[in-house]
Amino acid sequence: MESFVPLLVSGEDNLNKWGGRIRNTMARRGGCCMYFNLVMAVIGTFGGWSAFVVFFFHFTNHQAGIWAFVSGTYAAMTLFIHILYKRHTLETWYTPENLIQIRLLGLLGLLAGLGAFGAYVGIAISNHEDMPSMTNIATSHYFMAIWAFLSLKWGASLMGFSHVYRKRLLEEYHPLLA
Repeated sequence: MESFVPLLVSGEDNLNKWGGRIRNTMARRGGCCMYFNLVMAVIGTFGGWSAFVVFFFHFTNHQAGIWAFVSGTYAAMTLFIHILYKRHTLETWYTPENLIQIRLLGLLGLLAGLGAFGAYVGIAISNHEDMPSMTNIATSHYFMAIWAFLSLKWGASLMGFSHVYRKRLLEEYHPLLA
């Protein structure tokens, strides 16, 4: 019976301080998933900000408009850290401690969106509101709940990606005077 011997491709240089293999980060910066994340963040940013203008000024549903603006802003922050990471400039803009603060900001958006989503759906159900349509767009709590949910989604996205990029920053970059 043969014993299992792990194969080292290029020697001990590919091991991190815990003995694990260092992953190829170049594929993560330019792969399909990165482009998908960038496109979704662009759509979220422009969709949220344009919905703010439409809901706030045209339909006078101010609460849905404000939640759309918050959603677009969280999407823009997510887009910004994606672009910085892709261009290898994240470490010049943010330290790992800054990314912890951004993660907490994303958690704040997630919790605010979750609370508002539950409140708006509860209000809509207790008032026996009809499903959203073009006739009740100015007063429907369901539109407010939709944009609160999208704020929850982009807050969670910002929280998750700032956590992932912080881990990758600690994995890839080391300060000169540590």
